[in-house]
Amino acid sequence: MSHFDRGFWESSKNSIQSNSFNEGLLKSIHLTISELELSGKIILSTSGTSSSPKLSVISKHAMLSSASSVNRHLSICSSDKWLCCLPTAHVSGLSIHARAFLSESDLIESTSKWAPLDFIKNINDNQITLCSLVPTQLYDLLSSDHRPNPELRALIIGGDKLNEEAHNKAVDLGWPILLTYGMTETCSQIATETYAGKGMEPLDLWDINFNSEGELLVKGDALFDGYLVHKENNLRMIKPFSDDGWFLTGDIGNLHDNIISISGRKDEQVKVLGEKINLKHLRSSANSMYGHSITLLAVPDSRKGKKIIMIAEKSSDHDRFFKEYNSKATSIEQADELILIDKIPRSSLGKLALNELYDILEKRIEA
Repeated sequence: MSHFDRGFWESSKNSIQSNSFNEGLLKSIHLTISELELSGKIILSTSGTSSSPKLSVISKHAMLSSASSVNRHLSICSSDKWLCCLPTAHVSGLSIHARAFLSESDLIESTSKWAPLDFIKNINDNQITLCSLVPTQLYDLLSSDHRPNPELRALIIGGDKLNEEAHNKAVDLGWPILLTYGMTETCSQIATETYAGKGMEPLDLWDINFNSEGELLVKGDALFDGYLVHKENNLRMIKPFSDDGWFLTGDIGNLHDNIISISGRKDEQVKVLGEKINLKHLRSSANSMYGHSITLLAVPDSRKGKKIIMIAEKSSDHDRFFKEYNSKATSIEQADELILIDKIPRSSLGKLALNELYDILEKRIEA
């Protein structure tokens, strides 16, 4: 039974969905909400750094508009039964409650720490038909060759890109994988498969466009209202939309035969364990502490999606830098590996020459 019931969704009360905001930030959020006279809004954390959080302001109407579209897209009805094992402090978990509310489908919320065996027992004992996971959780299931219960008709995988090997193994084991693409700012899904392997089709509430750089633009009823960001020691509301209402997602992709494909990010935000981090910010912070003799890269990882590695010059105090950086970084921002090279390539202005650096690393691997 969901505690996000009719009273929650129909109330004009604002809701702050987070377990990690400190007292000072909560006070600032409440003050800003009052000053802006907001009502019926949900405040969620999004892709900002921990030192300077960026909060998404989402209307309950937008969340329900998204849920209604997802329910139509996947033919979700009252006979379905959801298992929610994603946090409601993120849009991934909260959106499941909204879909269950509108479809009048049952929902079981897993409140314990993620464990593959518990998950399998839950979906089997409760005859779950629908569930959403991030790729990291799916990798955990696949590592022990777990199989689904026959009632499970859709396992929605989002939050990051799923590699082809894992996708194929999941299908071979009988998992009804549906790939999805979305973000906090769009109240979850923008495009989702309706059956495995079909490709991600846009939901019916979205207008889709691409700019000259290939960046995806979206417009529709499930768009968020804007961000609350720190400015001059206070939270301020910013609305990052074009004059005609388009939101620039920052993702590069294309739309062909009504199938959306995403090839990467315009900026340097990457996802580790399904959580966005700003790699440019991490590099800047590391350089300010240790100078230009080290840098950070994000490289593919079969379980995490991406992992952070530290590149350091052999002449630097690299062991100390590596240990000290990891002692100060959050868990998802920590470097998994230290790689030593002779010299980190930079331009005459000191800018990191990324292509040259990747060439150095590739030759190092080949050698």
